[in-house]
Amino acid sequence: MLLKLIKKRIYSPAFLLSIIRDFLDIRGPVRENAVHLHEAVQWILRAQAATGYGGVALGYSYEDGWIHSYPEVTGYIIPSLLSYAEYAEDDRVRKRALALAEWELKIQLDCGAFPGHTIHRNDLPAIFNTGQVIFGLLAAYHQTKQQNLLDGAIKAAHWLLSVQSEDGCWRNYDYRNEVHSYNTRTAWALVELSSETSCRKTRNAALQNLKWAIKQKYENGWIDFMAFSPDEYPYLHTIAYTIQGLLESGIRLNDESLIQTALHNSRVLLKLIRSNGSMAGEFDRDWKPKARYSCLTGIAQMAVVWYRAFMITGEENFKLGAVRAAKYLKSLQNCTIQNPNIRGALKGSHPIWGRYLFGTYPSWSVKFFIDCLLLEEAVLNDRKMVVSCW
Repeated sequence: MLLKLIKKRIYSPAFLLSIIRDFLDIRGPVRENAVHLHEAVQWILRAQAATGYGGVALGYSYEDGWIHSYPEVTGYIIPSLLSYAEYAEDDRVRKRALALAEWELKIQLDCGAFPGHTIHRNDLPAIFNTGQVIFGLLAAYHQTKQQNLLDGAIKAAHWLLSVQSEDGCWRNYDYRNEVHSYNTRTAWALVELSSETSCRKTRNAALQNLKWAIKQKYENGWIDFMAFSPDEYPYLHTIAYTIQGLLESGIRLNDESLIQTALHNSRVLLKLIRSNGSMAGEFDRDWKPKARYSCLTGIAQMAVVWYRAFMITGEENFKLGAVRAAKYLKSLQNCTIQNPNIRGALKGSHPIWGRYLFGTYPSWSVKFFIDCLLLEEAVLNDRKMVVSCW
C-alpha cells in the first residue's frame, strides 16, 4: 500500500492537501449554479488546451499530470459545452465545442469506428467509445448543419451495426473484450441518429441491443454485465450509464418496458443515497453497497437521471434526491483554489483514495456535473431547457 501511495505521488504538496481535506471531510460552500458551471466549463477548456492534440484530456492525475486526449469522452462533452454555451450565451465556448467535433472527424478510423483509449495509444476500435462520439457529432451537426458531421456519425453507426451480434449484443471490440449491458448508452446514440436520418435499420439495431439488455434483468431490477468485467462489482458510474441509456431510449422510442425498468432502478438507488448526498461507489446484484467511498461521476449521472425522471413522472422524490446529490457534488468542487489543474474539477472518488480512479480528476465527472446543473436550472429555476442530456 505504501509503494502504491508513493507511486501516486502522495508526497506532492497538492496531493497531500487533497488527502488531508478529504480525511477531515472539509468541503467548500455551495454557490449559485452559474458559478459552479462557469468553473466546470473553464476546467474542461483547460483540459482541452493541456493535451496539445485538440481533444479533451482524459483528466488530471497527481501521478501523471494531464493525461492525453480521449476521443470517447471528448465526444459526449461536446453536447454539454454546446448546452452551456446556449445557457451562458458564450460564443467562445460554442466555437471550442465545434472545434472538438472537427477534431473527432480527423481521428476517425477508416472503418468508421473511434479509438478505444487515449489518442497516443493507437488503440483498436471500441464499441462504447464510438457510440459516445456519435452524440458529439450529432450535437455539432444540429448547430451547424455541416454534412460532414452527420456523415461521420453515419459512418460510425455503420461500423457498429457491422460488428453487432444477431441478438443485439456487442461481443467484440469493447473494453477488456467483455460484454457490457451499459452499451444501452451506445444504443441510445443509434436511436438519436435514426431520428435524424429516418434509418429504420439503425433504429432496429438499437432496439435489439436494448431488448438484449432487458433480458439480463433480475426480478429486483438488477441487470447483469453492468461491470467492466464479470468478476467485479460494477461502479455506480456504469450502473448509471445502463439506466440512462434505457430511460432516454425508452422516452424516444415510446417504449414503456425500457422506461419502467429505468425508473424502477432509479427508485432503488434513490433509497440508497445517504443523508449528505453521497452514495456507495459499488453495488452487488442485491443492490447492497460494496464500497464505502463515493464515485462522484456516478452520483452526477444519477442526479441527471433523477431530474429527468422527475420531469417525466412528476414524482417529487426524484427531484429531492437529485437536489441532495447535486448539493453534495457542489460542496466538493473547489472553485477558489489557485491550482488550475484541479480548480473547477471533480475527483473520481471521494475520498480521493477511493478505488475509482485513485488520485484522478476525470473529465467525464465534470461533463455529467455540467449536465446535472443545467437540468437543475431548468427544474428549479425555470430556466430554458438547454441540455439534451447526451
